[in-house]
Amino acid sequence: MKKKIIFTILIFFLFLAFLFFIKYNVDNNTDLFFKYKQKIPRDLRIKIRKNIRKINKFYIYKKDSFNFQKKKKIVLNKNITGDELILYNNSNLNFTGPRAYFTSNKTNLFLITGTGILMTLPLNELSVEKNNLKFKTISTNLNLFFSEYQKNNSVYETTSMVKSILKKNDFLLVSIVQKFSDSCYKHVILQGKINYKDILFKEFYKINKCRPFYSDYVGGSLADYKDDKILYTVGDWSICENPAWFKNKPSGFCTQNSAQNMKSTLGKIFEINIYNKTSNIISIGHDNPQGILYDKLNDIIFSAEHGPQGGDEINININPSIKDIKNFGYPISSYGEHYGYPSKDILYKYKEAPLHKSHKKYNFEEPLEYYVPSIGISDIEKFNNKLLVASMGSDSAEGDLSFYIYTLDEKNKIINKRIHIINQRIRDIHILKNLILLYFESNGTIAIYDLRNLKI
Repeated sequence: MKKKIIFTILIFFLFLAFLFFIKYNVDNNTDLFFKYKQKIPRDLRIKIRKNIRKINKFYIYKKDSFNFQKKKKIVLNKNITGDELILYNNSNLNFTGPRAYFTSNKTNLFLITGTGILMTLPLNELSVEKNNLKFKTISTNLNLFFSEYQKNNSVYETTSMVKSILKKNDFLLVSIVQKFSDSCYKHVILQGKINYKDILFKEFYKINKCRPFYSDYVGGSLADYKDDKILYTVGDWSICENPAWFKNKPSGFCTQNSAQNMKSTLGKIFEINIYNKTSNIISIGHDNPQGILYDKLNDIIFSAEHGPQGGDEINININPSIKDIKNFGYPISSYGEHYGYPSKDILYKYKEAPLHKSHKKYNFEEPLEYYVPSIGISDIEKFNNKLLVASMGSDSAEGDLSFYIYTLDEKNKIINKRIHIINQRIRDIHILKNLILLYFESNGTIAIYDLRNLKI
């Protein structure tokens, strides 16, 4: 009897040790966790994540705070003191709504998850000297806009409804993809007056055209712009790529609705007036522009854009104007290929979307930089003459899971490139006065680069 008790206690402590081992490796996204995570079949990973999300759902959406605890740091260059990222992880976000986005005003940092959990932290509490960063949850009505998603509880749709957040004047703007029915999804921007306890969001802007299925190729990024305007990216919803579009559709459907057609809202970057809500096209020929910034000092729009199979791009629009609408080529020109290439089964796609390997030859704007294979490009920001570019993906050998720092000359040409392999999917970059913040969606982590220690 005594041996059975001892054996049971031993098994119990071994089980606890196993759970601690798993939690430690997940929280810290260790090389061991990263290595073996890739070996788990994709379908099984989805099931695991979905079940954990169901468990977390019982309490995570009612939490009044999220405490991000300091973890190990990532040294970018061991030969330069201070060239490092300080990491803060919240284990509740490891699997539940891992993607998230930053914005800030003069006093507070805001963080919103892909599932619509909004939280805030006073800027004076944001310091790499602290052992934890305690964000307070802000109560919102965002769940009302996501009610249609809850009916089928899709693991993809319900972790990525929010696409961007932006502080503009005294308001927060939240970009979402709203589901109206199983065959109707729309681009929507919500607006709510800033309050640190509760915010009531209302519809600010909507593209009325229904999209027949959910896609992550929607863009949806927001950026501050000039003259009381904001920038808004709209992806092409994989209209020349996903076979679901072509069912029972006549030849020419892609051409008539793609990023090249001015009558289509797909594959465009818009300017939107925040007062009268009028919108104009700034540029066309985009695939899925996820990151965007406006360099006010030099009057330049930089955008980070997912390509098809290969062909991610950094695009540059100098002196943007609705009187001189730039065309960036997609789907006529791209350095990537259609998904499934070189299979003959997808050759029909090239008839309407040829993906020529030159932009200039066809009177399109050449990208500032392009990537073959793709790096899973996500966000882009600018600090002095440095472009900061984030990547996601899953293969660091191809340039994924990395943080890029480009140095530009006076003519906006790239003169230097640094690549730091992080082994994390970097979803968002946000620049404050003295800090650069990165959001790692691989495991719900905030990374801080302290500019006071080192000016990149």
